Amino acid sequence: MKVEMAQNSDKQKNLQLGIDKGLIEIFLKMTPEERIRSNDNTIRALVELRNAFKKHKTSSLRSKHSA
Repeated sequence: MKVEMAQNSDKQKNLQLGIDKGLIEIFLKMTPEERIRSNDNTIRALVELRNAFKKHKTSSLRSKHSA
């Protein structure tokens, strides 16, 4: 019973800190090459999002100035 309560308390602390132990487990099961590939994919997605945001921002500024 005490162990279960301690586990629940740890889960609550982890949730408050934003720790996803399931995600950590997934990454620990990956090979180093898989982790690098995952990181590269994440970076690529972030760059695409940043570029799309900049493009959207630029086009919306242009449309405001031409109106």
